[in-house]
Amino acid sequence: MDFDQYVAARYGRLVEHAVLCGCAEGEAGNCVDRVLVEQRRAIGRAEDPDPLVHEAIERAIAGTPEPRRLTGPLVALGLVGVVVGTVVALTYRPAPEPMPSLFALDGARAQQQLEAQGYDVVLRPVRACEPDGLVLGSEPAAGQLVQDGATVTVRTAVPSGTNCDALYGFRSDAWQFVGFALGGPPPEFARTVTIVVDGWDPWHLDHVAAIDPARWGELMTTIAETARTTAPTPNGMPRLTVRTSLIPESLCGVPHPDGTQGRAVLRIEIDPRPEGVQNGCPLTIDLYRSQDRTIDGVVVYTPKDLDRDVGLASG
Repeated sequence: MDFDQYVAARYGRLVEHAVLCGCAEGEAGNCVDRVLVEQRRAIGRAEDPDPLVHEAIERAIAGTPEPRRLTGPLVALGLVGVVVGTVVALTYRPAPEPMPSLFALDGARAQQQLEAQGYDVVLRPVRACEPDGLVLGSEPAAGQLVQDGATVTVRTAVPSGTNCDALYGFRSDAWQFVGFALGGPPPEFARTVTIVVDGWDPWHLDHVAAIDPARWGELMTTIAETARTTAPTPNGMPRLTVRTSLIPESLCGVPHPDGTQGRAVLRIEIDPRPEGVQNGCPLTIDLYRSQDRTIDGVVVYTPKDLDRDVGLASG
Protein backbone atom coordinates (compact mmCIF):
# COMPACT_ATOMS: atom_id res chain seq x y z
CA MET A 1 0.00 0.00 0.00
CA ASP A 2 1.23 3.51 -0.72
CA PHE A 3 2.75 4.87 2.51
CA ASP A 4 1.66 8.51 2.10
CA GLN A 5 -1.91 7.52 1.22
CA TYR A 6 -2.05 5.25 4.25
CA VAL A 7 -0.82 8.01 6.59
CA ALA A 8 -3.26 10.57 5.16
CA ALA A 9 -6.19 8.17 5.51
CA ARG A 10 -5.41 6.57 8.87
CA TYR A 11 -3.31 9.01 10.89
CA GLY A 12 -6.13 10.28 13.13
CA ARG A 13 -7.32 6.75 13.91
CA LEU A 14 -3.78 5.64 14.71
CA VAL A 15 -3.40 8.49 17.20
CA GLU A 16 -6.73 7.48 18.78
CA HIS A 17 -5.47 3.89 19.03
CA ALA A 18 -2.30 5.08 20.77
CA VAL A 19 -4.37 7.04 23.32
CA LEU A 20 -6.63 4.04 23.95
CA CYS A 21 -3.50 1.95 24.56
CA GLY A 22 -2.46 4.30 27.36
CA CYS A 23 -0.29 6.87 25.61
CA ALA A 24 -0.72 10.45 26.85
CA GLU A 25 -2.64 12.60 24.36
CA GLY A 26 0.23 15.08 24.08
CA GLU A 27 2.67 12.29 23.17
CA ALA A 28 0.43 10.11 20.99
CA GLY A 29 1.27 11.94 17.77
CA ASN A 30 5.02 11.61 18.31
CA CYS A 31 4.63 7.91 19.17
CA VAL A 32 2.66 7.27 15.98
CA ASP A 33 5.20 9.23 13.92
CA ARG A 34 8.07 7.07 15.18
CA VAL A 35 6.17 3.85 14.51
CA LEU A 36 5.21 4.93 10.99
CA VAL A 37 8.82 5.67 10.09
CA GLU A 38 10.00 2.35 11.56
CA GLN A 39 7.28 0.42 9.71
CA ARG A 40 7.45 2.34 6.43
CA ARG A 41 8.75 -0.55 4.34
CA ALA A 42 6.38 -3.05 5.92
CA ILE A 43 3.43 -0.73 5.25
CA GLY A 44 4.46 -0.47 1.60
CA ARG A 45 4.45 -4.27 1.29
CA ALA A 46 1.17 -4.90 3.11
CA GLU A 47 -2.30 -4.90 1.58
CA ASP A 48 -3.79 -4.01 4.97
CA PRO A 49 -1.12 -2.37 7.19
CA ASP A 50 -3.44 -1.70 10.16
CA PRO A 51 -2.72 -4.90 12.14
CA LEU A 52 1.07 -4.56 11.95
CA VAL A 53 0.95 -0.83 12.73
CA HIS A 54 -1.43 -1.35 15.68
CA GLU A 55 0.87 -4.05 17.03
CA ALA A 56 3.92 -1.81 16.63
CA ILE A 57 2.14 1.04 18.46
CA GLU A 58 1.23 -1.28 21.31
CA ARG A 59 4.84 -2.50 21.55
CA ALA A 60 6.16 1.05 21.53
CA ILE A 61 3.83 2.11 24.35
CA ALA A 62 4.57 -1.01 26.41
CA GLY A 63 8.30 -0.68 25.78
CA THR A 64 8.44 -4.18 24.28
CA PRO A 65 11.12 -4.66 21.60
CA GLU A 66 10.15 -5.98 18.19
CA PRO A 67 10.51 -9.78 18.14
CA ARG A 68 13.63 -11.10 16.44
CA ARG A 69 13.47 -13.95 13.94
CA LEU A 70 17.19 -14.79 13.72
CA THR A 71 18.37 -18.02 15.42
CA GLY A 72 21.57 -20.03 15.82
CA PRO A 73 24.48 -19.03 13.59
CA LEU A 74 22.41 -16.26 12.03
CA VAL A 75 22.12 -14.62 15.44
CA ALA A 76 25.90 -14.71 15.81
CA LEU A 77 26.33 -13.15 12.39
CA GLY A 78 23.79 -10.53 13.29
CA LEU A 79 25.70 -9.68 16.49
CA VAL A 80 28.92 -9.36 14.53
CA GLY A 81 27.12 -6.99 12.16
CA VAL A 82 25.85 -4.95 15.10
CA VAL A 83 29.35 -4.65 16.57
CA VAL A 84 30.84 -3.61 13.24
CA GLY A 85 28.02 -1.13 12.68
CA THR A 86 28.51 0.30 16.16
CA VAL A 87 32.23 0.80 15.58
CA VAL A 88 31.55 2.59 12.30
CA ALA A 89 28.90 4.76 13.93
CA LEU A 90 31.25 5.73 16.75
CA THR A 91 34.02 6.45 14.27
CA TYR A 92 31.99 8.97 12.28
CA ARG A 93 28.81 10.78 13.26
CA PRO A 94 27.94 13.90 11.26
CA ALA A 95 27.38 17.04 13.26
CA PRO A 96 23.71 18.05 13.57
CA GLU A 97 22.51 20.70 11.13
CA PRO A 98 19.89 23.43 11.60
CA MET A 99 16.44 22.36 10.47
CA PRO A 100 15.69 24.22 7.21
CA SER A 101 12.70 26.53 6.92
CA LEU A 102 9.75 25.07 5.01
CA PHE A 103 7.95 28.40 4.69
CA ALA A 104 5.44 28.55 1.80
CA LEU A 105 6.13 24.94 0.71
CA ASP A 106 3.48 22.27 0.38
CA GLY A 107 3.88 18.90 2.05
CA ALA A 108 5.08 17.09 -1.07
CA ARG A 109 7.84 19.61 -1.81
CA ALA A 110 8.87 19.71 1.87
CA GLN A 111 9.08 15.91 2.03
CA GLN A 112 11.12 15.75 -1.17
CA GLN A 113 13.52 18.41 0.11
CA LEU A 114 14.00 16.83 3.54
CA GLU A 115 14.40 13.27 2.26
CA ALA A 116 17.03 14.51 -0.19
CA GLN A 117 18.91 15.84 2.85
CA GLY A 118 18.79 12.45 4.58
CA TYR A 119 15.83 12.81 6.96
CA ASP A 120 12.90 10.46 7.46
CA VAL A 121 9.67 12.42 7.03
CA VAL A 122 6.17 11.96 8.38
CA LEU A 123 3.41 14.28 7.12
CA ARG A 124 0.87 15.07 9.83
CA PRO A 125 -2.38 16.68 8.58
CA VAL A 126 -3.78 19.46 10.78
CA ARG A 127 -7.00 21.42 10.26
CA ALA A 128 -6.23 25.08 9.56
CA CYS A 129 -7.56 28.01 7.54
CA GLU A 130 -4.73 27.72 5.03
CA PRO A 131 -4.38 26.28 1.51
CA ASP A 132 -4.66 22.49 1.35
CA GLY A 133 -1.26 20.87 1.97
CA LEU A 134 0.56 24.05 3.04
CA VAL A 135 3.31 23.41 5.60
CA LEU A 136 2.35 24.86 8.98
CA GLY A 137 5.51 23.89 10.80
CA SER A 138 7.78 21.00 11.68
CA GLU A 139 9.19 19.07 14.60
CA PRO A 140 12.00 19.95 15.12
CA ALA A 141 11.15 23.55 14.31
CA ALA A 142 13.08 25.53 11.71
CA GLY A 143 16.51 26.50 13.02
CA GLN A 144 16.74 23.77 15.66
CA LEU A 145 19.61 21.31 15.36
CA VAL A 146 18.68 17.92 13.90
CA GLN A 147 20.85 14.87 13.35
CA ASP A 148 21.27 13.32 9.92
CA GLY A 149 18.75 10.50 9.47
CA ALA A 150 16.43 11.80 12.20
CA THR A 151 12.65 11.66 11.90
CA VAL A 152 11.06 15.00 11.02
CA THR A 153 7.33 15.52 11.44
CA VAL A 154 5.87 18.05 9.01
CA ARG A 155 2.45 19.51 9.84
CA THR A 156 0.36 20.28 6.76
CA ALA A 157 -2.96 22.10 6.42
CA VAL A 158 -6.23 20.41 5.52
CA PRO A 159 -9.44 22.35 4.77
CA SER A 160 -11.41 23.39 7.84
CA GLY A 161 -14.80 23.90 6.22
CA THR A 162 -17.06 26.61 7.61
CA ASN A 163 -14.69 27.40 10.48
CA CYS A 164 -12.40 29.45 8.22
CA ASP A 165 -12.82 33.20 8.26
CA ALA A 166 -13.35 35.54 5.33
CA LEU A 167 -9.60 35.94 4.73
CA TYR A 168 -9.14 32.32 3.61
CA GLY A 169 -9.27 33.14 -0.12
CA PHE A 170 -7.01 36.15 0.32
CA ARG A 171 -4.48 34.05 2.24
CA SER A 172 -4.44 31.52 -0.60
CA ASP A 173 -3.64 34.33 -3.05
CA ALA A 174 -0.91 35.65 -0.75
CA TRP A 175 0.73 32.24 -0.33
CA GLN A 176 0.68 31.69 -4.08
CA PHE A 177 2.59 34.91 -4.73
CA VAL A 178 5.18 34.13 -2.04
CA GLY A 179 5.47 30.57 -3.35
CA PHE A 180 6.15 32.01 -6.81
CA ALA A 181 9.17 33.85 -5.38
CA LEU A 182 10.37 30.49 -4.00
CA GLY A 183 10.15 28.75 -7.35
CA GLY A 184 6.50 27.75 -7.45
CA PRO A 185 3.94 28.36 -10.22
CA PRO A 186 3.11 32.00 -11.02
CA PRO A 187 -0.17 33.71 -10.14
CA GLU A 188 -2.33 35.33 -12.81
CA PHE A 189 -0.65 38.53 -14.03
CA ALA A 190 -2.16 41.27 -16.21
CA ARG A 191 -0.75 42.15 -19.64
CA THR A 192 1.42 44.79 -17.95
CA VAL A 193 2.62 44.73 -14.33
CA THR A 194 3.91 47.89 -12.64
CA ILE A 195 6.46 47.36 -9.85
CA VAL A 196 7.60 49.85 -7.21
CA VAL A 197 10.13 49.14 -4.43
CA ASP A 198 10.49 51.49 -1.44
CA GLY A 199 8.97 54.42 -3.31
CA TRP A 200 11.57 54.48 -6.09
CA ASP A 201 10.68 54.98 -9.73
CA PRO A 202 8.38 52.26 -11.10
CA TRP A 203 9.32 49.76 -13.77
CA HIS A 204 7.11 47.54 -15.92
CA LEU A 205 6.99 43.92 -17.02
CA ASP A 206 4.79 42.47 -19.72
CA HIS A 207 2.90 39.24 -19.01
CA VAL A 208 5.59 37.00 -20.52
CA ALA A 209 8.34 38.60 -18.43
CA ALA A 210 6.23 38.69 -15.25
CA ILE A 211 5.92 34.90 -15.01
CA ASP A 212 9.73 34.53 -15.06
CA PRO A 213 11.16 35.26 -11.56
CA ALA A 214 14.57 36.05 -13.10
CA ARG A 215 13.04 39.09 -14.85
CA TRP A 216 12.16 40.68 -11.49
CA GLY A 217 15.81 41.47 -10.75
CA GLU A 218 16.80 41.12 -7.10
CA LEU A 219 13.24 41.50 -5.85
CA MET A 220 12.30 37.81 -5.90
CA THR A 221 15.63 36.96 -4.28
CA THR A 222 14.86 39.44 -1.47
CA ILE A 223 11.43 37.89 -0.92
CA ALA A 224 12.86 34.35 -0.96
CA GLU A 225 15.65 35.17 1.50
CA THR A 226 13.20 36.82 3.89
CA ALA A 227 10.79 33.89 3.63
CA ARG A 228 13.56 31.41 4.48
CA THR A 229 14.76 33.40 7.49
CA THR A 230 14.84 31.48 10.78
CA ALA A 231 12.67 33.48 13.15
CA PRO A 232 12.16 33.51 16.96
CA THR A 233 8.61 32.17 16.59
CA PRO A 234 7.15 28.85 17.83
CA ASN A 235 7.67 27.12 14.46
CA GLY A 236 10.92 28.93 13.65
CA MET A 237 9.38 30.51 10.54
CA PRO A 238 8.12 34.04 9.88
CA ARG A 239 4.40 34.74 10.18
CA LEU A 240 2.44 35.61 7.06
CA THR A 241 -0.13 38.30 7.76
CA VAL A 242 -2.73 39.39 5.21
CA ARG A 243 -4.64 42.68 5.28
CA THR A 244 -7.32 43.92 2.91
CA SER A 245 -8.49 47.10 4.63
CA LEU A 246 -7.29 49.95 6.83
CA ILE A 247 -3.99 50.25 4.94
CA PRO A 248 -2.08 53.34 6.18
CA GLU A 249 -0.94 55.95 3.67
CA SER A 250 2.73 55.20 4.35
CA LEU A 251 4.86 52.43 5.80
CA CYS A 252 7.93 53.30 7.88
CA GLY A 253 7.89 56.73 6.26
CA VAL A 254 7.57 55.43 2.67
CA PRO A 255 4.32 56.72 1.07
CA HIS A 256 2.09 54.82 -1.31
CA PRO A 257 3.07 55.29 -4.96
CA ASP A 258 1.01 57.66 -7.09
CA GLY A 259 -1.99 56.00 -8.66
CA THR A 260 -2.65 53.52 -5.84
CA GLN A 261 -4.82 55.77 -3.70
CA GLY A 262 -8.36 54.45 -3.42
CA ARG A 263 -7.55 51.10 -5.07
CA ALA A 264 -8.31 47.80 -3.37
CA VAL A 265 -5.12 46.12 -2.20
CA LEU A 266 -4.02 42.79 -0.78
CA ARG A 267 -1.22 43.50 1.71
CA ILE A 268 1.14 40.65 2.59
CA GLU A 269 3.54 40.92 5.53
CA ILE A 270 6.30 38.34 6.03
CA ASP A 271 6.96 39.03 9.68
CA PRO A 272 9.83 37.38 11.64
CA ARG A 273 9.12 39.26 14.88
CA PRO A 274 7.96 37.38 17.98
CA GLU A 275 4.32 37.87 18.96
CA GLY A 276 3.85 41.32 20.51
CA VAL A 277 7.11 42.85 19.22
CA GLN A 278 6.37 45.95 17.15
CA ASN A 279 9.77 47.45 16.31
CA GLY A 280 10.41 48.36 12.69
CA CYS A 281 8.46 47.18 9.64
CA PRO A 282 8.57 43.67 8.12
CA LEU A 283 8.84 42.91 4.42
CA THR A 284 5.53 44.09 2.99
CA ILE A 285 4.08 43.33 -0.44
CA ASP A 286 1.00 45.11 -1.78
CA LEU A 287 -0.78 43.38 -4.67
CA TYR A 288 -3.13 45.42 -6.86
CA ARG A 289 -5.55 43.77 -9.29
CA SER A 290 -7.37 44.83 -12.41
CA GLN A 291 -11.09 44.21 -12.93
CA ASP A 292 -10.42 40.69 -14.21
CA ARG A 293 -8.59 39.90 -10.94
CA THR A 294 -5.16 39.65 -12.56
CA ILE A 295 -2.24 41.32 -10.76
CA ASP A 296 -1.30 44.58 -12.45
CA GLY A 297 0.65 46.25 -9.64
CA VAL A 298 3.19 45.06 -7.06
CA VAL A 299 4.47 47.50 -4.43
CA VAL A 300 7.20 46.25 -2.08
CA TYR A 301 8.49 47.79 1.15
CA THR A 302 11.73 46.12 2.24
CA PRO A 303 12.26 45.41 5.99
CA LYS A 304 13.18 48.36 8.20
CA ASP A 305 14.92 48.31 11.62
CA LEU A 306 14.11 44.70 12.52
CA ASP A 307 17.52 43.18 13.29
CA ARG A 308 18.23 45.24 16.40
CA ASP A 309 15.61 43.63 18.67
CA VAL A 310 14.59 40.46 16.84
CA GLY A 311 18.05 38.92 16.43
CA LEU A 312 17.36 37.18 13.12
CA ALA A 313 19.45 34.33 11.81
CA SER A 314 19.41 33.18 8.22
CA GLY A 315 17.98 29.67 7.72
